[in-house]
Amino acid sequence: MLCVLAVLRHLDLAGRTPFWVFVVLLAAGAVLQQPEVQRRLSGGADDGRLWLRVGLRIALNTALIYAIGWGAMLAVAHLQILSWFLRQAGSRAWLPVAVCSAAAVATGEVAVAAGLFTYLPEPEVHGVAVLITLGVVTTSYVLGEAVRQREDAEAALRRSEELFRAVVQDGSDIITLTADDGRIVYISPTAERITGHRLESLLGDGLWRHIHPDDQADAALFNTRIHRNPDTEHTMEIRIRHADGEWRWHEFVVRNLLAHPGVRAIVGHHRDVHDRRTAQDRIAHAAMHDALTGLLNSASLLRGLSQALADGASGGYPIGLLFLDLDGFKQVNDVHGHAAGDRMLRTISDVLRRTCRERDLVGRMGGDEFAVVLNGVASAEQAASIADALITAVDAAQPADAGPARVGCSIGIALAEPGAIDSDGLLRHADVAMYASKRRGRNGHEVYALSTR
Repeated sequence: MLCVLAVLRHLDLAGRTPFWVFVVLLAAGAVLQQPEVQRRLSGGADDGRLWLRVGLRIALNTALIYAIGWGAMLAVAHLQILSWFLRQAGSRAWLPVAVCSAAAVATGEVAVAAGLFTYLPEPEVHGVAVLITLGVVTTSYVLGEAVRQREDAEAALRRSEELFRAVVQDGSDIITLTADDGRIVYISPTAERITGHRLESLLGDGLWRHIHPDDQADAALFNTRIHRNPDTEHTMEIRIRHADGEWRWHEFVVRNLLAHPGVRAIVGHHRDVHDRRTAQDRIAHAAMHDALTGLLNSASLLRGLSQALADGASGGYPIGLLFLDLDGFKQVNDVHGHAAGDRMLRTISDVLRRTCRERDLVGRMGGDEFAVVLNGVASAEQAASIADALITAVDAAQPADAGPARVGCSIGIALAEPGAIDSDGLLRHADVAMYASKRRGRNGHEVYALSTR
């Protein structure tokens, strides 16, 4: 810069100001631009003390340009200052630059009017200065507004990213994006915390490999529904194996957005609902089962009997019903107390559960009465054989020295041909047969017939 000034002075194009003044002004400008000086002036912030920093830069620039004698062109040089501060401090810089630039030009033109040397003649020099200053102010505003819009867009993007992290990446739900071929192409980091599996191991078909075997058929059907009904939100609950080996219930809420141009994936939200599901299961179990014995309660058994009769009618196979009443149970309560009686009921219940077939329904009807629904019993003889097995098992479950507290059971047997009788009628028949058995003595069974009424 000093070389340029020396050449301009040699050509008589740089005014009559002493050369040392240029040296001082250039040195001051170089110092002012040093990062450490700017840091101290700004207080450590890029946009700190803007008016002071802009004012100092423009003041030095103004003094140098007017000393050269080309003050009317000063505003053009200020665009460089504007560019620098827009990069450093952002859109807030345009106003200090525009105001300080206009003030500097106005001050310089007053000095020119008072006799300061200028290479442009008066009054034209003042008109040029005004026009260029207006251009700088306008340019400052336009550039500042452009930078502000960019800052707003960047801020909106940051907010969007923060929202994405808060809702998706750090939320309580697992978010998945699944391709049309079933491969998981994205899964939120929450999955690692909830399932215990490493995130990368869940991509592709990794998550699907942890579905409980008993739920895989339901999951396949669920996937079919998702593809067939893309405009519908689909919900499913299945068990997923945790990294520690525990099977935990997860709720999946899925929407097919493969046709959405901005997504092109099946979007899934799922969460661990194991505690809620197990609580519901406990409540449902308690509503359907006898609290003391764990067997079906009377209401549940009668519903099961009605369903069995309907299935038997449609399938063309008979249904049997055993109605059991304990013999001598009152003696247990009288001799040993109700706690012993409760223990006896639990023992008998375990015997019934173990002895009956897996497809049969076993329930406690109340007090010391029980019932067994025999699904698909072939004949009265088969039903009687099961009744004999129950009587033997009940007797074997008690200690040999039980004495007068020994319990037996009388069993009534009723059979229903497909579509021939309802649950209430079959229960009455079994009850009648049970009392007929009691009249014959303990530890026996009777098959219902018209003669037993």
